[in-house]
Amino acid sequence: MISKLPLALVAAAVLALPLVSHDGYVIQLLNIAILNAIVVLGLNFATGWTGQINFGQAAFYGLGAYTTAIAGKAGMPWIATPVLSVAVVMIASLALGLPTLRLRTYYLAMTTIGFGEIIRLIIVHWEPVTGGTSGLRAIPGISVFGLAPQGQIQHYYLLVAALALAALVASRIRHSALGRAMIATKDSEIAAEQSGVDTVRTKLLAFMIGAVYAGLAGCLYASSIRFISPDSFSGVQAILLMTMLIVGGMGSITGCIIGAVALTVLPEMLRFLGQWYLVLYGLGVIAVIVLAPGGLASIATLIPRLRQAGAR
Repeated sequence: MISKLPLALVAAAVLALPLVSHDGYVIQLLNIAILNAIVVLGLNFATGWTGQINFGQAAFYGLGAYTTAIAGKAGMPWIATPVLSVAVVMIASLALGLPTLRLRTYYLAMTTIGFGEIIRLIIVHWEPVTGGTSGLRAIPGISVFGLAPQGQIQHYYLLVAALALAALVASRIRHSALGRAMIATKDSEIAAEQSGVDTVRTKLLAFMIGAVYAGLAGCLYASSIRFISPDSFSGVQAILLMTMLIVGGMGSITGCIIGAVALTVLPEMLRFLGQWYLVLYGLGVIAVIVLAPGGLASIATLIPRLRQAGAR
């Protein structure tokens, strides 16, 4: 009962947050943070649990968003757009993963960087369909059997529910046979193969599951923000997503959420510093990486150890 108390307090705070802050901009910023958290949870499958360096998550995020936007503006019912987005990102991740995940070291990282750039160039130059650098506006919103959330607060609660479901599914997978195979592959791919783990299949499944998370988040992004542009899914965003994972705590579901929310909200909180906010932001990221290699999620376990060391 005691162990569930902190979780209950966090849940209560999350649900009460829109009641405390009535600023629409703040709620929208939190909505983007929640969407980032879902994308980072997906990145955690390939990078945090399987040990593959993946810079293609922002591209899958963009594929999901643009698929939803284009299909919605063409008249497709919203309920079908998540299915279409998942199909597109699964095909793309399979086409990308099959030839590269058999290779070790940094081949996947280099390939995903190139893949992200290809997707960005397609979005920018296929202007009649994607809107080019101007993006797409007036994207149809979420509508399920006539029920449609209105305003930032209703979208907030919908996205919180989506994040909770995404975290629950991730937790289930982590404690399944597939999750154990992912961890074994990260610890030692050769030892995992000797133990009977099909490491290529495991890495491909982790990569595809992560892409599905990004695709669904992109679908929700396009339908809730109602505007998308290439800047939201660029190489800079790919690096930011990886930073969120590292700062939050690689391999930790809680860390993914903490890192995504912190690095989405923090830059806006530091805007009052003018140009200096980037310096403080960068120093903060470096400090977390150096002082807490396990990420922000590990700080709770570090404090008791520091107290014990001080007592000695």
